[in-house]
Amino acid sequence: MHPRVIASAIGAVVVVAGLLMLVPGVFALFAGEDTFAAFAVPAAGAIAAGAAVFYFSRAQDPYVSAQDVFLIVTLGWIGVASVGSLPYVLTGLMTPVEAFFEAMAGFTTTGATTVARPEEVASSLLLWRSMSQWTGGIGIVLLFVAVGPLVGIGAAQLLSAEVANPVPERLTPRIRDTAKTLAIIYLSLTTGGIVTLFLVGMSFFDAVNHALTTVATGGYSTRADSIGAFDSWPIELAITAGMLLSGLNFSLYFFASQKQLNRVFKNPEIRAYLGIAAVGTAVMTLSLYAFDYHDSPVTAFREALFQTVSLLTGTAFSSADWNAWGPLSHGLLILFMAIGGCAGSTSGGLKIIRVVLLASIVRQQIFHMLHPQAVTPLKLQDRTLSERLRLSVLGFFIIYVLTLVAGTLIIAAHQVPLADAFGSVFACVNITGTFLGPVGTAEFYAGLPASAKLTLTVFMLLGRLELLTVLVILVPAFWREY
Repeated sequence: MHPRVIASAIGAVVVVAGLLMLVPGVFALFAGEDTFAAFAVPAAGAIAAGAAVFYFSRAQDPYVSAQDVFLIVTLGWIGVASVGSLPYVLTGLMTPVEAFFEAMAGFTTTGATTVARPEEVASSLLLWRSMSQWTGGIGIVLLFVAVGPLVGIGAAQLLSAEVANPVPERLTPRIRDTAKTLAIIYLSLTTGGIVTLFLVGMSFFDAVNHALTTVATGGYSTRADSIGAFDSWPIELAITAGMLLSGLNFSLYFFASQKQLNRVFKNPEIRAYLGIAAVGTAVMTLSLYAFDYHDSPVTAFREALFQTVSLLTGTAFSSADWNAWGPLSHGLLILFMAIGGCAGSTSGGLKIIRVVLLASIVRQQIFHMLHPQAVTPLKLQDRTLSERLRLSVLGFFIIYVLTLVAGTLIIAAHQVPLADAFGSVFACVNITGTFLGPVGTAEFYAGLPASAKLTLTVFMLLGRLELLTVLVILVPAFWREY
């Protein structure tokens, strides 16, 4: 282990977290709220402490191992969530455990919350919630890439640990240039979202908050009834478009900007993603029209489109009480949450590319049963994939299922009903924050024991870092190799 390298990296990340906290602090001053100190004090402390740790632990020509990278990434998320929880505690809004739960749900873009009535919370705290999701979407990835060279860590190592893409593809030869490209895409989507939402009728404050949480596919809202509170089709369409765009692999925007349109239109993941969204919306519309909205196919389509895209991307905004829908609609929503968006996006779930590869593997195995001697390499479009990648996809799926099983049993041990225990773990691992029944409501999460809340924050982190980055730390061989 190289504690100096790890400490200096975490120190730098904490400094940036403190600087970000100044934004809602300044907003509180202009808004005339009494929450300025709740931001300024922890911000000053984080900046001072982080800078001191970074300065005194920085090593000359440090050696960095893969184990160091995994620890830095995992501890970095825990660090920013810890710092980010302080304003909630200092304002008296939450207990320390609830505040850490809220902050982790924000930075991991899970969107789970213990706040039942956002309208009654100070605007500066709502802005901080939205900023935490926006930062956690891809901002923290860029942060790690920027911090890496300062402490001698390869940016490519950090990026691969943060964004686990089953079929990785670097956009530019230099990883720092790739990070800049991602930042431009992310900022462009955010700016476009703010302008669009303001033009279709949101107040500027609401537009900023919802644009931040839409591009991050996080789902925090300034209203208890989420997007349904606005009761506006133009707003729903604007947010649907934002969620759909944010669920795409960000590399496709780069290829489009370089006029490499063939790489966009022929990409199997984007075709599967849009196909699932389109077919899912159609089937959901039929289900809602048949069982819920008998007299209004337009309402059925409106609700189906929004909720399909919202849960497929893991954003989990709601425009209707979908808990009141029929069993078929519920089954589809659960399926969308599990599938998730594209790799290289801010979405959660298994990711579209893994689902495509799993389907290919199933077809391959069925073919082998009929033709045992046949040699059929796994292919993605015109690209032959290695056996290692095949095993990686299968291994991830097995770990995903085992994580859900283990998590369900752990939460059930807190005397939570089995269905709700599964739903809460499912919501956290897939970073949607919501599920059927009471799961996903502020009352449900607020009513959990402190130990259950802390356990769910672990599953949020597992889901955000795609399981393996965190789980590898728990393997004894990880520590023996130090």
